[in-house]
Amino acid sequence: MLYIHCHAKNAAGFRLYRSSKHSHISHALIGLLFIIVTFMIIFSTCRISIRKENKTYGIYKSMGMTSGSIRCSITLGVVLLSLIGSMIGVIAGVYLLPLLLEKVLSGYGIVQIPLVLNWWGIILFSSLSILAAAFGSWRSSKIIRQASPRILVIE
Repeated sequence: MLYIHCHAKNAAGFRLYRSSKHSHISHALIGLLFIIVTFMIIFSTCRISIRKENKTYGIYKSMGMTSGSIRCSITLGVVLLSLIGSMIGVIAGVYLLPLLLEKVLSGYGIVQIPLVLNWWGIILFSSLSILAAAFGSWRSSKIIRQASPRILVIE
């Protein structure tokens, strides 16, 4: 499998080379760890937000919105934010990281940093993090389904 090797000296100077299988496994485990952490953070943040907005969701339910449509709107908002954040993160990681590393490490005499870019892995883990965010927001919004509109408005 071919990968891109980037010099910290020049962010546009790419060359191709082969990588070992061991780095794939360690990168996959680190990616999996980040996806689990993403799920936990999104779940906790959405749970807190839903608890704060109980009255609003009660009003939505009393106006005729179903629990599923409220949960879908919450999840869609999280997915859109995750998609935008993922695109910004990939662009920053691919193009700004080598420049930042060059500035920081050139003072220590390190002028060449190998940066391995596996585009399929980047796309895969970006997509998985978006799915983890969607799943975390959907799971945390389960409490909307269980509450009645009257109780939500009174709170």
